[in-house]
This record gives sequence, structure tokens and C-alpha cells, in this order.
Amino acid sequence: MEGKQLQLHKAYTDVLCQEQGDGLIVTKGLSNYDLRVDIAKEAGYTSFKDAYIDIRKALSTTLSTYSAGTLPVLIPVYVDPEIVDLTRRATPLVELIPRVTNYGKTADYNQITAIATAQPLTEDAPLSEQNDSLTRMSVSMKYLYSIGRVTGPMFSASKQYLSSGGYVDALSYEVKNKTLALKRLEEAMLLLGNSVAGFTEPVNSTVIAANVGFDGLWAIISDISSIGLGGSANYYTNISASASTPISIGAIRTAIRTCRTAGGEPNLIVTDYSTYDAIKALIQDQLRYVSQTNIAWGITTVSFEGIPIIASRFLSTTTGTSATTPATGKSLFVLDTNVIEMRVLQDVSYEELAKVNDSVKFMLKCYEALVVKAPQFNNIITGIY
Repeated sequence: MEGKQLQLHKAYTDVLCQEQGDGLIVTKGLSNYDLRVDIAKEAGYTSFKDAYIDIRKALSTTLSTYSAGTLPVLIPVYVDPEIVDLTRRATPLVELIPRVTNYGKTADYNQITAIATAQPLTEDAPLSEQNDSLTRMSVSMKYLYSIGRVTGPMFSASKQYLSSGGYVDALSYEVKNKTLALKRLEEAMLLLGNSVAGFTEPVNSTVIAANVGFDGLWAIISDISSIGLGGSANYYTNISASASTPISIGAIRTAIRTCRTAGGEPNLIVTDYSTYDAIKALIQDQLRYVSQTNIAWGITTVSFEGIPIIASRFLSTTTGTSATTPATGKSLFVLDTNVIEMRVLQDVSYEELAKVNDSVKFMLKCYEALVVKAPQFNNIITGIY
């Protein structure tokens, strides 16, 4: 049968075939006539119908189909070069919080805690100076690392795909992923980090030990673990302390007013996605309009009384109680970013490690710490129902 198929295909290649209407007109020379029967007989078939059935059988072999665990023999496998990141989490605060170069292994800054009152005096009275009160604050740098490795066989196996264009460069892809991992850890620590009690980062539920992480906004502002950087329990409110309470326009205004009364000028609100949706509904229902604003890097978001609101996937969307924190329940941060800095001793850099086997091993490193120069200029709402 295989010999007949070869003869049949050879016969077809000797002539020019054109589809015309319902039939097949075979052109040979200057005459147009149906050669299908002649071609079938030349290949050893009694009729063209038998030849057609045989051709269909030939094109329906298991060599051109896929079965579980068996790759097609004749059809090469094509893998889409785009790799979809199912773990994707945006890190807006990493970009929105100002990054300031730091000198030394500690970030040191001064706070004025009291300015003495000026005095009205009588004519030619003795003049005595008034002494202000200042305090020195110090925050230790922390060291973040992300380690990657690509083996020699991986380089060799992907080389031919790279030369044909469009496929994934193994080393570049590994560096990209490790950079994402570093930035996600930075974002999680920026919000939830705790150098006294430690915390669990929400991406992979990895426990970050207390002695290696820097303090985040929640720990510094609330002083929940006695961080000692100027925060206080007066700078956050748990609205579910006595009853299950949803977020309200009044609660947000109170948080903003508390910041301003203390001297702050809040310019950013950060919350979880569930509370973010609730706020949009409140604005539509009670204020009858939704104001949008553009912030850095082309981010468009809703605003509340002129303050942009962004949602973070690093904050919990679980219903809050009197015992929840931003890591375990809904929360809302009202921030004055003018007094918040990411002090950077060494920004993210790439460095190859010693070559001790058939692979390229590298690290990405960053030395930094979060500084909130005036925690009282900020306010946090927790326990949102």
C-alpha cells in the first residue's frame, strides 16, 4: 500500500491541480480535462474513490495526533515565549515612597519635640533664651537578598531557540524573577515589617524573623510592638473594638483630621482591595460623584477629598475584628509621604557569585530601611468589618 501511495503522490506532483466548482480539473498542456481516474490507475487503483480513501487514511495516522504522555512524531512542539505570572502583585508603594541616599549603616535624623513659647516682656526687661527640645532618632539598615542560578545545560538547551528568535533567555528570565521577588519583599516589609515581633509576608506566607527585617508603616506609626520610633496607639483606631463596623465616610474624615490636627498634610491613602471597593460605593452613594486623579508613574485612581486612594494586595481583605492587624484584617492607611523616606545605602544591584559548579549563580542585593520622621502626621484604621 505504501508503494501505491508514493506513486499517487508522484503523479499529483507531475501535474498542476486546480479546484473548480465541485470537481477537480487537472490541467496538462493546453487541454483541460479530468485526469483523476488516470492518475488513480497509474498509482495502481481501480478508481479515484479508492485512491481518495487511501489518502485520507495516510493523513490520519497516529504520527500527526497527540495522546497523553506521547509527543507527536511529525509535528514539533511550539511553546509560547510569553510566560504568564500567576503570582503577580503590583508594588506601588516601592515607587511612591521617596528613596533617599543614606550614608552609614544607620539612618539618623532629628525631631523637634517642643518649641518653647515666646514671651511678652516689659520694657527693658532681662532677656533669657527659650530652649527647644530635640531628640535624635536612629534606624539600622537592613539587608535584602534574592539568589538565582542557571545551569550550563539550561544555557545549551535554550541556545538554539534563542538563535531562532523570540524565546526566553534563561539568565535574563531568572534575573527578572529574582528582582520581582526582592521588590515584593520590600513592599511587604514597607507595610507590615516588624523588627521586634517579626511578620509573615503575604506572597508565600514566609515568616520573616524579627532581627533581619526593617520596621514598616504599621509598626512605626502604631508602635504596636514598642518599636520606639515615635509612634503611638493614639495614631491608629480599631473601629471594631466594640462592634462590627464597616468603613464609613466619617471614619476616613476623622483619620484625615487627626493627621492634620497633629501637623501633617496627608497626601495618600492606602487600603486593601475590599475596603477600596467599599469606599468607591460610599463615594457614589453619599457624595454622588467619584473623583479621579493621576499620581506618579501614570497611575489613575479615585480620590477622597483630593487625596488619592490606592489598593494593595499586600494588605488583608479578611473581615476585621478588635484583634486584627493590617496583616490579618482590613485596614486603611492615611499617609503624609513628605515625612516618609526609604533610606537607601545600596540600591538593587546584580553580582555574580563564585563559580564552583556548571552554572551561573548570582545575587541581587539591597541595603535599606524605612524612616517615618513624624509618625503623628499619619493615621491608620484597623478592624474594618
